[in-house]
Amino acid sequence: MCIHVPYENWRNFATFPCKGNSKIPATRNGFKDARFGQDVTAMLNAGYNIAMYNKAAKNITLDCDFDETKGYNGIKALEQLETKLGKLPRTLTQKTPRGGRHYIFSDKGITNPIGKIDKDIDIKYNGYIMIAPSVINGRQYQIIDGIDENGKFIIADLPQAWLDYLNKDAKSPKATAYKSTNTSKRKVCTNINIERMFNNCAFLRFCRDNAEDLPEPMWHSMITVLAQIKDSDELIHRLSEPYYGYSYDETQKKIDYARQFGHSQSCKYLSANYPEVCQDCHSAVSERSV
Repeated sequence: MCIHVPYENWRNFATFPCKGNSKIPATRNGFKDARFGQDVTAMLNAGYNIAMYNKAAKNITLDCDFDETKGYNGIKALEQLETKLGKLPRTLTQKTPRGGRHYIFSDKGITNPIGKIDKDIDIKYNGYIMIAPSVINGRQYQIIDGIDENGKFIIADLPQAWLDYLNKDAKSPKATAYKSTNTSKRKVCTNINIERMFNNCAFLRFCRDNAEDLPEPMWHSMITVLAQIKDSDELIHRLSEPYYGYSYDETQKKIDYARQFGHSQSCKYLSANYPEVCQDCHSAVSERSV
C-alpha cells in the first residue's frame, strides 16, 4: 500500500526536474543541476517528474528490477542475498512503475561501489533515480516503507557486510591513459572544448548521466562521436566504466573500430534515432532545419 507523505520532504535531498512522463532531465546539465531545498510541489504542479541525484544527497540506492517477461526479479534476488549478508535495516523504499523497488540508504562507508548485482539489481550512486510521485506511462512511483512516526524519511546505514560486498576491491588494477595502437589515417579533431561540447549536446549529456545502465546502441553512438577527438581514449573509458558490464578491452575495440570507420554519427542521425533525448536540443533542431 502507498504511504501518504508530504512530498516537501524531498526538500532535504538533492533533486531536479525531469520532463513529464520521462526520466530525461529538464535541466541543461542533467543531474549536476540537482539542488537541496527545491520546491518539489511547484515542479510537480508544472508537469515535471522529479529525480534525486544519489551521490549529492549522500545516498545510495539498491534498484531492484522486476519484469516477468524478461525474467527479472530483483526483489527475490535481494532476499536471497540477505541470507548470505544479513538482513537489511528498514529504510526509505519506493515501488517503481513496473513493480520493482528502490531501497534508499545512506552512503556512509561507500567508497567505490559496484554498478550492478547480477542482472536484477542496479546500484545507483553516481547517478539518479526517479522519486515519488513521478509518473511513467500512467504508473506512479510510490513510497511504501521507511517513514517514521513524524512523517519523516528513514535513511538507514548499510551494515558492514553489505559495504564490504558493494565496494569494489581498492587493489584491483585500473587501466589508465591508454594510447591506441591504431595508426590508420583518419581525420582527427583537436583543440576541442569538451565541457562546452557536452553542454551543447543533449545526447552526450544523457549518455554521461545514464552510464550505469546505458543501452549498447547509445553507448556505441557516443563512442563514434568522442573517438574522433585526439587522445580521447581515457575520457571514453571513464564515461563507460560505471556500466556493470564494462570491459576495458571491449571498450577499446569499440574506440578503434569507430576510428577505422572514420567519422562520427551525425547530429541529424542521433536526433532521428533518439528523439526523446534530442527533441529539445538546440543543436539538433538547428541541423534538422537545414
